[in-house]
Amino acid sequence: MCHRFFIPVIFLALCGVGCAGEEGVPAIIAALKDKRGEVRYSAAYALGQLGPDAKEAVPALIAALKDEHKEVRSSAASALGLIGPAAKEAVPALIAALKGDAIQVRREAESALGGIGPAAKEVVPALIAALKDKDTGVSTNAAYALGRIGPAAKEVVPALIAALKDEDELAREWAAYALGEIGPAAKEAVTALEEAARDGVGGAESALKKIRGKQ
Repeated sequence: MCHRFFIPVIFLALCGVGCAGEEGVPAIIAALKDKRGEVRYSAAYALGQLGPDAKEAVPALIAALKDEHKEVRSSAASALGLIGPAAKEAVPALIAALKGDAIQVRREAESALGGIGPAAKEVVPALIAALKDKDTGVSTNAAYALGRIGPAAKEVVPALIAALKDEDELAREWAAYALGEIGPAAKEAVTALEEAARDGVGGAESALKKIRGKQ
């Protein structure tokens, strides 16, 4: 993150969360239109810290996903994920953000879709494609998001089984996590997870227990 985008964050976050709370949301929303990029970034950050209490900011944060500064777009995506299921209407815009050039924005968009959870199930095909992204952060965030979507993402099971063989350790671990979160609907992954467990893949044992209904 560019240094000039950092300093105002503390002020806006403290003001938004500690001083004004939910009542201060309109003022922070207004700051999303400030001419200074660092203020817009900070406003999005502060809204994210308010979580679901900032649900009225969702339309403004969706608009911020098209900001000229990638830092602002990234911060807006993060905020939408922290608002959670109440940000369901942002799903199409977040899916569009997955197609951008800025890696950090793509990562945050994936995490946001995970934060929205099952309500974001329409993104599953795009996240399946992202599992093969050359950027490890993008591919692992995709697995995280798929896990948060849960059983509604059961169509991804074959791709996650393949990811258990990925050369990257984190990719294997997040694939196991996602399979576990999908639960019994991922029963076809049992054999692959048993092998992964024998190979020491983190999370494989836990995933097996969840699929078998023992956790």
